[in-house]
Amino acid sequence: MKDIDLRYQTVLFGNFEDIGPKPDVLKYFIDKFSDKELIPTTFQELTPHGPINRFSLITSDEVWSIGFSINRLDIQKTNKNVGVTEMGNLERFILDIKGIVKVIHDKFPRKFNRLSLVTRYLLKQMDGKEFSAIYHKLNNSIDIYKKNEIANWKNRTVARIPFKIGEKEELFNVISEINRIKGTLNINSKVENIDRVELHFDLNTFQGNTDYRFNYDLYNSFLDVACNLESELKTEYIEFLQS
Repeated sequence: MKDIDLRYQTVLFGNFEDIGPKPDVLKYFIDKFSDKELIPTTFQELTPHGPINRFSLITSDEVWSIGFSINRLDIQKTNKNVGVTEMGNLERFILDIKGIVKVIHDKFPRKFNRLSLVTRYLLKQMDGKEFSAIYHKLNNSIDIYKKNEIANWKNRTVARIPFKIGEKEELFNVISEINRIKGTLNINSKVENIDRVELHFDLNTFQGNTDYRFNYDLYNSFLDVACNLESELKTEYIEFLQS
């Protein structure tokens, strides 16, 4: 039922204001990330004092990107050309980002106060009856929506669940979204209109704890827990939608 792996992303929250495009920093990252051919560039971050330019690294095909905002580090892999881009699976992404974060941590060691793993998938193409069947499984709505086709919908569920990271328990936000989306997507180097169901997971540590408590080893532990949890959620949702 799962058809397209659309995006994998991790976010590390902390202070990254000091990481900028200085000559020694550029040389370090270009050398260390030569296998991915990451190119230094900048992006605009909106702040209370207006937009500012921040440092980032991106591949020429825009599949891989690493962005150093003031208070967060975003690393993502995006399926920019479905059928052409080599996305791999989530487990491969986890191995890659552990290596990427180690390279960053070796040069700029620090702790983080919040962590996140985000994934997005598209399900197979469906007809109107299949869209309606999924909608009604997820929603018990009023009569007007029960009797008519739903053109667009979103379903978002958030639970707070404790998981062990290292020697301590951390409260996770476990967020699942199932949405009917319409738009365009680059498929086999051709832009096509799509009407699909998107499966979206965001697993992150609770924002109420702002202590800088996560080192690199605990980040790796978080990824292992989050990856297993994501796999369970994905399997259960697909089984539920197919039942």
